[in-house]
Order: sequence, then C-alpha cells, then structure tokens
Amino acid sequence: MKLTFKVLIILLILIAAPAIGGLFLPKERMVTEMTMIDKMYFFILSDITNHWEEPSWRQNLDTIVQQDVIDGQDSWMEYYTNGDSVLLITQKTTETDYIRYIIGDEGLHLMRVITLADYKGRTAIRISEEVYEKNPYKRFMALIKDPTQERIQQFLSDLKEKNKPSEDGSDENSGW
Repeated sequence: MKLTFKVLIILLILIAAPAIGGLFLPKERMVTEMTMIDKMYFFILSDITNHWEEPSWRQNLDTIVQQDVIDGQDSWMEYYTNGDSVLLITQKTTETDYIRYIIGDEGLHLMRVITLADYKGRTAIRISEEVYEKNPYKRFMALIKDPTQERIQQFLSDLKEKNKPSEDGSDENSGW
C-alpha cells in the first residue's frame, strides 16, 4: 500500500510539475531561425512567394489551398503532414521582407516575418514567428521540443536543399 501511494505521488509530481512550471513562462514568445543559401536572393524570393510549388519541396507540407482575399491580401491554408494546419495572409513589405499573418484559433493574429539579405551572391534568410500558447503544459514542453522552431528549421532546411548548387557546377541560378 505504501509503495503504491509513493508511486502515485511521484506520478502526480511528474504530471503536475511541467504544468506548474509552464505557469511561470510567458504566453507570448518569438522564435527566430536563420541560414545562408548559396543563391542570390531573388531566386529564394521566387521560391518563398510561389505557394503552389511549396508542397513539391517542403517535406512537412501536405497541401496548400488558396483562400478568399482578406483585406486585399492573398491568403493560404497550409496543411501539414502531421495533421496541423494554419491560415496565412501574405503581405509584402519591401523587396526583401515579407510578413505573413497567421490566423490562429479564436481569430488570434500572429506574425511570421521573413527577411532576405544579399551577401556576396548568397542569401541570408531569417524567419521570425510569434507564438501564443495559453496552455501552461504546452509552454513548458516547448522548452524541450518546440514545434514552431522545428517547422521553421524544416522550412529553411528544405529551402536550402532545393537551392543546393548542382554537383557538376552547371547550376544556372547560382550567383552571377
């Protein structure tokens, strides 16, 4: 009886501790990832603005469905292979910066900012995404395994792989 009670207490602590810890973490946070790609920025810009082609090179993206125009901006529903989905509204801000508004649950508006910079014929790309999480347990678990960070890293990895120079050096889209 005492052993069962001790095991029950330990299990209760293991379950409650992450939720209690998550109460002390902020509901809002920013996730930022960056990489360098060996192509000029306008080729990368073409890839990230051609939504119809994204499922062919993004490993974790199942389909993209265009939605109605919202406030004069294109909107897209992204459906991921893990069953998640997100509504994005794309707003171009400059030739190298894009903001994609993410419409979450309960109409919550968050932002994904994509910034491209030309660096000697290469492209530095940075993606920053706002995250809002009400659930304290999920906030705590994001310290261990952050799904937003993983999605951004996968996007950048797929984009880098898509734009990898060819082995024979005959890549027509690299540099000048």
